[in-house]
Amino acid sequence: MVTKKTLADGVSLTVLPSTQFKTTRIVLNFIAPLQAETITQRSLLASLLETNSQDYPTQADLAAKLSAMYGANFGISVSKRGNTHVFSVVMTVVNDKFLPGETAVLTEGLAFLKQVLWRPNVSVGHFDTATFDREKTNMAAYLASVYDNKQAYASLQLQQLYFENSSAQRLPSFGNVNDLEPITASSLYRYYQQMLAHDQVAITVLGDVDVSAVTTLLADLPLAARTVTQPTVFYQQALLDTVAEQTEVQPTNQAKLNLAYQVPTYYYQPDYYALLLANGIFGGSPMSLLFTNVREKASLAYYASSAYDAFRGLITVQTGIDATNVTRVKEIIAAQLATLQAGEFSDELLAQTRATIKNQYITGLDSAGNLTTQALVRQLVPEAAVSTADFIAALDAVSKQQIVAAAQTIKLQAIYFLSSKGGDK
Repeated sequence: MVTKKTLADGVSLTVLPSTQFKTTRIVLNFIAPLQAETITQRSLLASLLETNSQDYPTQADLAAKLSAMYGANFGISVSKRGNTHVFSVVMTVVNDKFLPGETAVLTEGLAFLKQVLWRPNVSVGHFDTATFDREKTNMAAYLASVYDNKQAYASLQLQQLYFENSSAQRLPSFGNVNDLEPITASSLYRYYQQMLAHDQVAITVLGDVDVSAVTTLLADLPLAARTVTQPTVFYQQALLDTVAEQTEVQPTNQAKLNLAYQVPTYYYQPDYYALLLANGIFGGSPMSLLFTNVREKASLAYYASSAYDAFRGLITVQTGIDATNVTRVKEIIAAQLATLQAGEFSDELLAQTRATIKNQYITGLDSAGNLTTQALVRQLVPEAAVSTADFIAALDAVSKQQIVAAAQTIKLQAIYFLSSKGGDK
């Protein structure tokens, strides 16, 4: 049975008991309102804190400690969930029950997390200069490398084009070069202190653990009570007056045509299951209309798919094409959406899509990472706390008419085209 506890105001613990894995996974999520001015700071901080600490002053020292804990895994990442930015600290250790002799790897692992997070490599009032400079340089190089990955670049450019009214939503979860430059070792240390003191904290533990014992261990972390003002997690954007379009010319072997559509449907809110199916039929499954008709039948795309962002009410279509075919590809994509909205798809495609979504959901239950992410989503969206049986039943209950109604809310908002030629426009 899932156990939920409040360790302090603004600090929650969810224990997911499971004998499915031979490991225990601990995730500390620091959740803050999404703000353009802090995204890059949080991303750099993640890189910095997972590199070394006072107790492990070099990366080699830190790696040696993880190895000594029977190959424990540790990492820090950042992500966006609608109107929130999540700083996730993840530790995975082997369950003591599978180790020889008397061991206490879980206790040791939590002590390690405490050391890394609350005893960082700092001098008086600032992060260690050498470590900070190295990680800042590494991050600048990474951000520059995104430009070379044209598929990722096109996705980010579409995001900038669509989210014209939100500077925070326009930015990727890992930040940008312009905001990186002014960050100093001192300013980042001040932000680090602010994050530890004020962010909402959602802790998840997954594994075969004693709930009382793990609660006692986690209560030892210096997480004081904090006042949390949680924004509405879903980002809702008004419809644009006209479709935003941008064409960019760059050296590239394969043109990218990406489109953004607004939908007024969010995680586990009314019509969520209908829109899941609508997106799957449109381009979110292997037998989708986009894949079958744009890529396979017309042979106009190297890839063609759609993705549904249920935190931001957004469906994106991504394609890789020959630039000379851009107008025809736009027309065929529009035709597939029209087919979906008219309900002119087969019962076989609907059944295949339903089965695919079920299989994806069930397969995710075998992933420790997916299960702890699911726990975070349920923290942000309480309606998401559904059982597997309820999820499948709700998906099965959606009628074709409901799918069509959901599809008719899909509105084209932005088109981004990247090529080396400019296309046939």
